[in-house]
Amino acid sequence: MVVLQLEERVIGTLLRRAAERHADQVFLQFGDLDLTYATVEEAANRVANGLRALGLERYGKVAIMLPNCPQFLYAWFGAAKLGAIYVPINTDYKGDILRYQVDKADVTHLVIDAGYFDRLQQVAHALPKLRHVIVVNASAALDALPDHMTAHPFGSLTSAPATEPDVDVRYSDPHAISFTSGTTGPSKGVLAVNCHVVTMALDWNKCVDYVPGEAIYSPLPLFHAIAAWVGVVPTLLCGNRIALAERFSASTYWDQVRHYKADIAHGIFSMIPILLKQEPRPDDGDQPARAFYLGQHNADFEARFNCRIVEVFGSTETGIVTMSPYAGERRTGSCGQANAETFDVMLVDDDDMPIEAGETGEIVVRPRQPFSMLHDYYNMPTETLGAFRNLWFHTGDNARIDADGFYYFVDRKKDAIRRRGDNISSFEVESVVNRHAEVVECAAIAVASELGEDEVKVVVVRRSGSDLTAEDLWTYCDAHMPRFWVPRYIEFRDAMPKTPSQKIQKYLLRAGEDAGAVFERGTPMDRQRQA
Repeated sequence: MVVLQLEERVIGTLLRRAAERHADQVFLQFGDLDLTYATVEEAANRVANGLRALGLERYGKVAIMLPNCPQFLYAWFGAAKLGAIYVPINTDYKGDILRYQVDKADVTHLVIDAGYFDRLQQVAHALPKLRHVIVVNASAALDALPDHMTAHPFGSLTSAPATEPDVDVRYSDPHAISFTSGTTGPSKGVLAVNCHVVTMALDWNKCVDYVPGEAIYSPLPLFHAIAAWVGVVPTLLCGNRIALAERFSASTYWDQVRHYKADIAHGIFSMIPILLKQEPRPDDGDQPARAFYLGQHNADFEARFNCRIVEVFGSTETGIVTMSPYAGERRTGSCGQANAETFDVMLVDDDDMPIEAGETGEIVVRPRQPFSMLHDYYNMPTETLGAFRNLWFHTGDNARIDADGFYYFVDRKKDAIRRRGDNISSFEVESVVNRHAEVVECAAIAVASELGEDEVKVVVVRRSGSDLTAEDLWTYCDAHMPRFWVPRYIEFRDAMPKTPSQKIQKYLLRAGEDAGAVFERGTPMDRQRQA
């Protein structure tokens, strides 16, 4: 098990030390490309020196808007070497949200793929602080930017000297501004210091029992914390290997795990039902990954794919708050016990008073060691103060705890549904509906009731070719859930609005118009209305 003192938890320093120890070992794999530790270290130093030549200094902000590719790592680690702050940008973003995040983070330098350059052009006039645009895969003239901006090919950075930048970066120095995915509303920039990111990686190593000599496969985007902070960084700490795919594909997922001989397979909760609904293959269980991170325990998944699901509760802001360790005790529906080495954890009511075992309350957290969670929401003092109310960080998530200290996630506070005086967990409703063989995925949301409070609506993506009807699904719900959970409305869609990390954007489901056929359960007959 890797152990580091707080002062050692510095990303750039860890890369340099890993390159000294494991110079010729493969660190990163992209498709058929293998990159050694020495190769990545040299490229990071060159990019660091190239960025400094363009005026990026310690505490400066450089945004990275790239798909999974080697240049993302070079830019990320290059910024780290300078003590600059990297700002990962969701590659689906355009228009107002792209302008908002680049401006909110005070970005002066942007590394962007040529395929997204036209999106930048559309908002560039509203980004007066952005000075330098470094373009990856540029094949044409880099013009049509405002006069205050200068475009550069990425190659101009990699031709800079490979000497180590002489910058004394400390564990308490800021490392990243990582924006929340905006599943419940406008995104907030989480200011994370070096120690926060490395501590999250160390806790993840402990949770999945990740040891030297192992490998990770991740189809998640590098602008997301799972691929980067609990994928690349744990690999760096152990001197191991990580394979990164361009995107998630359910049909090729396990073939890629086999190809890269991965011991740990990355994913998220919503991928589990999608993978289970792929056509069975005789070699489903013949794959090398011993653990799937992250999801809720599913016996059918584990039996079919011969892979243990590891569940935790955590976030970009905090890191891993509760965990069910790979070799430890698991309880059905539980996200484990408190990560007591790193955090104090408590459940509270709306007045921030502790609640009893078995009751539902909000998860609140505070660190037990310095610099182990977010510093603040960058440029958002009101939101920061609100989140740290009464000296605890409020996660916005509800849970229950049993007498033995096992936590059970209930819902996002904003996603909770109150119907006829009863509180309903959208998470638990979705768990039931997702078990239907014809359902690929679903989302339960609250809609206004003419009687006050809420009605339940379930938005469903059916399996390709399915003839599942609303009546079929209501019959199933009647048989498998309490009466007050059964949705009044069912909507069938071809696809969900999602972040690239595959999180369903419920605020869009609540705020947007219906995108498919919506059925309302009524008396004496069910009614359909079309969007």
